[in-house]
Amino acid sequence: MTHKGNYNARPRYSSDGKLLAIVHGDGGSYRIGTYDMETERLAILTNTRLDESPSFAPNDSMIIYTTVGPQGTELAATSIDGRVKQRLALLRGEVREPAWGPFRY
Repeated sequence: MTHKGNYNARPRYSSDGKLLAIVHGDGGSYRIGTYDMETERLAILTNTRLDESPSFAPNDSMIIYTTVGPQGTELAATSIDGRVKQRLALLRGEVREPAWGPFRY
């Protein structure tokens, strides 16, 4: 995958196989990034301290993941270019291992 940083884990392929969503650890922070399989470029998409469990949307436009907020774990999402971000706080409970489900018609 990549040797940048000191921790790269939890890889998830995009549906076309061109990108890997990963948890990238460096300097005590764990952020969500994408690794381009063709260019071997690593792009860090999040700027929070403890992110985990990335999962691509079925159309590969977004990645959902778990992050730690002031009230505990939260579901978060980012666009694959990192420009659009959204966090969804919970009233109670925890977010663990979020995953997009397949569309059903």
